[in-house]
Amino acid sequence: MEEGDITQLERLLPLADKYGLAYMVALILMIALLLLLRSIVKGNLVPRELLDRAEEDRDRLQAILDKERSEFMQPTLDVLKKLKIDHTEDRGS
Repeated sequence: MEEGDITQLERLLPLADKYGLAYMVALILMIALLLLLRSIVKGNLVPRELLDRAEEDRDRLQAILDKERSEFMQPTLDVLKKLKIDHTEDRGS
């Protein structure tokens, strides 16, 4: 550091101490940190790779659930189709 920088710093340090600049900077940084943490917790700051991976996982799991649901409901649909056919045959005769 040059002599001029040191003297300027010597003049600024008492002002920073007098007006509590360090406390104000610490408070501002703490508020910024809290806002950043809040954004991360809410999910506003999610890396794009993680978001894409989560969407792919969701789509894959939804396809699995749809397949299981259709397999589970197939016997019920068959019974309903038979009832519908029987009902239309009864109506026709």
